[in-house]
Amino acid sequence: MRPKLSIPAQIKDMKEAGITFDIVSEADARRYLDSYSYYFRLKAYAKNYEKYTSTDKHGQYINLDFAYLMDLSDIDASLRDLVLRMSSTLEFYLKVKMISDFNTTDEDGYEIVQELFRMQPELKSKIEEDKSNTSTSNELIAKYKNEWAIWNIVEVLSFGQFSELYALFYNRNDFGEVYLSLIHPVRMIRNAAAHNNCLINRLRPPYSRSNSPSYLLRSELMQNVGLSKKSLDNKLVHPVFHDFAALLFLFSKIVPESARERSYNEMNDLFYNRMLRNKEYYAKNNIIESCYNFVMKIIAHYC
Repeated sequence: MRPKLSIPAQIKDMKEAGITFDIVSEADARRYLDSYSYYFRLKAYAKNYEKYTSTDKHGQYINLDFAYLMDLSDIDASLRDLVLRMSSTLEFYLKVKMISDFNTTDEDGYEIVQELFRMQPELKSKIEEDKSNTSTSNELIAKYKNEWAIWNIVEVLSFGQFSELYALFYNRNDFGEVYLSLIHPVRMIRNAAAHNNCLINRLRPPYSRSNSPSYLLRSELMQNVGLSKKSLDNKLVHPVFHDFAALLFLFSKIVPESARERSYNEMNDLFYNRMLRNKEYYAKNNIIESCYNFVMKIIAHYC
């Protein structure tokens, strides 16, 4: 077990690991770790850097300054904010699409909710008990808890719960391609961002992924974005690249063009301006550079 380290000891630990303090002083680094982040979190971004495997520096990081970790942490926070805003907008328009399609069917709107409750026996109590204490949902729940229909229950479902209803509706009704396979990846990156998980702390392979990349997404990126099979084989196995690409693709298909502008402007500002503010930090890191170029090709296509 690693011992508890004071902030001065954390600085010493980083210096022993080869992390330099040429751009940010040790005093400023101590203040940063005391007020703006914490060691375990910030050190996670060091995984993007290789270590010496020989010489007297064996095991130390190659070309890594504390300022680089600060910059990656700040970029990651902005990326999480963007993911949350885009996924929230996408969720709303997925609801709009589903209700619009529902209005063209013979469904009464009540039976499908009962089927959802049969599929998930605890869902009704989760909605009516857990969410009844929230300031925005209690009145709605009190009014409709015995009369749930597809058009009102969507207001109290989490993204994950709504995705189950969305899949149920489109599995019951034939509307062609409705991108069901991409909802789960979007949920995954949305949940990671909502829980403040690091998104870009492990850009170097090997990557761990529990599911295979979406065939639909892979085909889209190869045929319409123009990414090569080799590039997709190398990068799409990364869960964040895969799920972020799924978000961009689904966003472009579901959200009306006029409603995309704000998110696209924010995305362009993040990727074209903020990420390049300190580009000299990463000039010697081929992994970060190749990951950035891969994602930029996708962004350039959609934005």
